[in-house]
Amino acid sequence: MIRYIKGTIEEMKNVTWLNGDETSRDTNYVIITSLLFSGFLALVDLLVGIGIKFLMNK
Repeated sequence: MIRYIKGTIEEMKNVTWLNGDETSRDTNYVIITSLLFSGFLALVDLLVGIGIKFLMNK
């Protein structure tokens, strides 16, 4: 167990951490992408619902 912890500490020293600006930029990318994708899915859902209602009324 001690060897595992020491190995983990050594690996964490090799990690390149993002700075604040990079983190903010990446967070904004994730938020914008999520909003666009959810809007796309809402549009597809709406169109499929309209199509199903159209087919059911025939």
